Amino acid sequence: MALISKVKTWWENHECNVKNSVDILHVSLSVKPKWLTKKVLVNGTEVEFILDSGAQISCISEVTWKNIGSPKLTGVPCKGRSFTGNEFSMLGSFMASVEVDESKQVLVTHVTSEKLNLFGLPWIIEVENKLGYPIVSSIKKSEEPIKVLEIEKAQSKISEIVNKLAVQFKKVFEPGLGHCTKMKAHLYMKPGVSPVFVRARPVPIGVKDAIEKELSRLSEIGAIKPIEFANWAAPILAIKKANGKTRVCMDYSTGLNNAIELDRHPLPKPSEIWAEIHGSKVFSQLDLRDAYLQIELDEQSKKVACINTHKGLFEVQRLPFGVKSAPGIFQRLMDKLISGIPGVFAYLDDLIIVSKNIEDHKVQLFEIFDRIEKWGLKIQLEKCNFFKEKLKFLGHIVSKSGIEPDPEKKKKISELTRPRDVKELKSFMGTINYYGRFVSEMHKYRGPLDKLLKKEVKWEWGQDQEKAFQSVKKVLNSDLMLTHFDPELEIIVTADASNYGVGAVISHKFPNGKEKVIEYASKSLNDAEKNYSQIEKEGLALVFAVQKFHKMLFGRKFILRTDHKPLLAIFGKNKGIKVFSASRLQRWALLLTNYDFKIEFVSTNQMGMADTLSRLISEKSELEDKVIALVAKSENCSDEDSSDEDSLLVEESVKYVLNIMLDEVPVNAEQVKSETENDSELKMIKQFIKNGWPKVLSDPALSIWSNRRQDLEVIDECIMCSGKIVIPKALRKSVLKVLHETHPGSAKMKGVAREYMYWPNIGRDIDDWVANCIMCQAAAKRPIKSELRPWPNTNRNWERVHIDFAGPCKDGKVYFIVIDAHSKWPEVFENMTTSAKDVIKCFEWLGTHYGYPETIVSDNGSPFRSNEFKVYCQNKGISQVFSAPYHPQSNGQVERFVDYFKRMMTKNSNKKNWLSEVLLFYRASPHESLEGKSPSEVFLGRKLRLNLARLIPKRVTLQENKVITPQQVKMKTWFDKHHGVKNRKIGKLVYFLNYRKDGKINWLDGEVESKRGVIYKIYSPVLNAVVTRHENQIRNRCLSEDCNTLWKSESVSDSGLKKVDKPHKYCLRNSIRQPQKLVMSKESVKKYAEEAIKYPVKLVRPRGVSSTVGTSQR
Repeated sequence: MALISKVKTWWENHECNVKNSVDILHVSLSVKPKWLTKKVLVNGTEVEFILDSGAQISCISEVTWKNIGSPKLTGVPCKGRSFTGNEFSMLGSFMASVEVDESKQVLVTHVTSEKLNLFGLPWIIEVENKLGYPIVSSIKKSEEPIKVLEIEKAQSKISEIVNKLAVQFKKVFEPGLGHCTKMKAHLYMKPGVSPVFVRARPVPIGVKDAIEKELSRLSEIGAIKPIEFANWAAPILAIKKANGKTRVCMDYSTGLNNAIELDRHPLPKPSEIWAEIHGSKVFSQLDLRDAYLQIELDEQSKKVACINTHKGLFEVQRLPFGVKSAPGIFQRLMDKLISGIPGVFAYLDDLIIVSKNIEDHKVQLFEIFDRIEKWGLKIQLEKCNFFKEKLKFLGHIVSKSGIEPDPEKKKKISELTRPRDVKELKSFMGTINYYGRFVSEMHKYRGPLDKLLKKEVKWEWGQDQEKAFQSVKKVLNSDLMLTHFDPELEIIVTADASNYGVGAVISHKFPNGKEKVIEYASKSLNDAEKNYSQIEKEGLALVFAVQKFHKMLFGRKFILRTDHKPLLAIFGKNKGIKVFSASRLQRWALLLTNYDFKIEFVSTNQMGMADTLSRLISEKSELEDKVIALVAKSENCSDEDSSDEDSLLVEESVKYVLNIMLDEVPVNAEQVKSETENDSELKMIKQFIKNGWPKVLSDPALSIWSNRRQDLEVIDECIMCSGKIVIPKALRKSVLKVLHETHPGSAKMKGVAREYMYWPNIGRDIDDWVANCIMCQAAAKRPIKSELRPWPNTNRNWERVHIDFAGPCKDGKVYFIVIDAHSKWPEVFENMTTSAKDVIKCFEWLGTHYGYPETIVSDNGSPFRSNEFKVYCQNKGISQVFSAPYHPQSNGQVERFVDYFKRMMTKNSNKKNWLSEVLLFYRASPHESLEGKSPSEVFLGRKLRLNLARLIPKRVTLQENKVITPQQVKMKTWFDKHHGVKNRKIGKLVYFLNYRKDGKINWLDGEVESKRGVIYKIYSPVLNAVVTRHENQIRNRCLSEDCNTLWKSESVSDSGLKKVDKPHKYCLRNSIRQPQKLVMSKESVKKYAEEAIKYPVKLVRPRGVSSTVGTSQR
């Protein structure tokens, strides 16, 4: 045991530094050896440990900690660190009873998030000192010996090299954004293209703060810069992460990507890399932090890569991920970076170093790190691998044995389950038909399977069918079907979804027309994904396929195949992401904009293996699903705090929480769930959504639902249709009552209803409700029979407004009405008169809020024709237009609203706040002349929130932003520096401001009794009471006995007062200078002199002294 002795000597001479992290060398080896193990009793439970003298601590896994009873943990001031420098969390430590052979001691035991139990150096020393012999000798002889010394030496040497890299190239590993100093990216524009400026997308009020914070962060690190003008602009899309943070991503599919030339810098051929790698034994892999963002755009390219946000325009300073030229530009940079360094290869951001021995590998690493540092780039250490014997690179396993295909390629076919019914068998037979065009052997095995497809044959899966099934799987996994990835060949990605899972295939199309598979992939759907609508399941399949095959697809043009036609419009790249798309589809569409593909529709029988993989998904797929989730992490936006939880973001961003409506709204979330379950029709629809729709519906009434099956999904046991909640039959009358609460017309009711809810024939039900409303029929207007000549359209808000008076009305008031011709935005003022003076007051209010209009259209009323109003309009630069006398139709825009206004008054006159409610509903309702938009959307650029908004599920749960901004910190520091920090303790003598009833303010003395923040409770002996004051109403009081000698006066004879020899702490008065008054000394010459003012004696008693005398006078 020479090794243990050497380690003991080192341990005794070098204390373990646990301030930041401790070394756990067990996880550092690239080959998994047969470790020396030892069974130990920990708290009476047998635990198998790995003996590791290189570990600075002894630790157990979280699972083991639970098995021994979950002892209470205390915090530890460090993290675990592997030999590569990767840190992992330490959950805590506890004192454990450790029994090894005859030794029983209480030792410190750490609990880690890693799945390992290590008997580290501290335990080895303690136990061997007590036993008197090496514990290694007590291991069973049957265990196979290993070369511990060689392993430890290799570990030590490799650890030393990595530590030197971390110290020598400290800047390379620092957090933050790198800045390439050797080149700038240039985007080459196609000749004759015109700028594309896309307006900023509307941002919900609740997430504005989060987006603004992220924009500020990007601005601080130099990724974007605010500007005032741009010819080119692309919109952004904000994505909420699982950890609460927000990502801002650029959508260049709206115009820029179509206007720039594709950078065709060649990507390296894998076959050439394999040839040079052959014979290598040591491998390392590097990961650049925020790879593309480390390259700065040149000044010309910055002008076209601008983004448009609700906070204004920003000029993008770094190469954005979503620009189609980014892969070629980045590959050019990497080729220059590694030029001249042997054994270093780069395929986009995948950097690999290979060598024949450790010494050569060390030289190569230092050389490439030196160049990375000089070029201003940065590395993400936690994602790097050093000194490995095998690595996964470009879909292959590279090792000292050579280049091997990744076993994952064939695993999915091996795990295919046998068909369970005719439907699944037909899907599998579709695979045989498709690939049978290229591989004739496929048809040899279909005979036994064809028998089960005959109508008269009973389903019975026998030995013949099983043999044929396994034979087809062997063909699918053979060289007849599989090929290696070659970037020179055409790439085809096919993806499909079923009710059970999603399947994907990436394949090559050869010049002779044959197709061969590169890799298979599949994923079973979790419970939440099974509730997706069919269009979302198909969208999930496409995104899963692209992310799964990212390394082979990114930077290359490929064909993306789907059998779902609606996805062609949503994921097509010509018009950008649809704003109205559901949030899942919107996020997925954004992700796909980073790839160069052409989406194609193919029929289901042409889907090949993708359809079969989605249906015959392995039941043992939990582990694979987890692995896929880690692989499928979003890569379209960069963030330093990105974690494995990113794979859950899509689902997190659309989790719904149904909030209860206001008290007067008779529908809440629990009722919708309950009544959906009680509604036989909706209950059946919900089962169809989850388990699949039948080919033939038993009830013809369900056909209306079947026609919209692509839009249906189940969220929180409620059915949603295109993002709107489906209202059960039992609740529809209550919802209609809420919609008609202010008695709007059927058109406005339909406009609002379409935003929040759905049920079949909802429009007809709304028409019937309005037709049967007695109040609506009583106030119905007469139809307009004369021909109307509309005013010309305006181009902007407040360009032309129409004005008129309504009244006097039943409530005795006159209402002045203003309508904006462009947005139809109404303003209503309660006026007591129709004078020009009151009209001017209204326009002054409008001017301060919205600015002054350019043109006013009115009738010929005396207020509008008056000289006073005419002069006012001239001063404000407003032109007046008058309608024809006695022809109100000439000013129809406002007359129509006046008519609507009067009818609403009649219907809602019994309500207290009817005017504000009517205006809110009108402003938020879609208007027929605004192409379905509401006045608020056109005038304010956003939708107004109604009570009915509580009915729709919220898509994001927002947390209150309690972060103090840098501006607030700066302001506080400056203020405290000039004014000082006041900290008055209890018992402190102070002066406080006394606010008298006559309006005068004077200072009174007192003593601090209590304090809460900046609020003080002060006892005042003068007032004989406790008062409350802010610290800004208090000043310190100085104590001086010489200033007041009243308390030694013999004139104090009141028996109820206590006489003291020295000033009482409650009764001192501070007189720095006795007040003086001017008196006339000689009347003849009118000379004046100062004379002290004599105050009456003030008797102030200490607290607790009773008296029958009156209140003391000041």
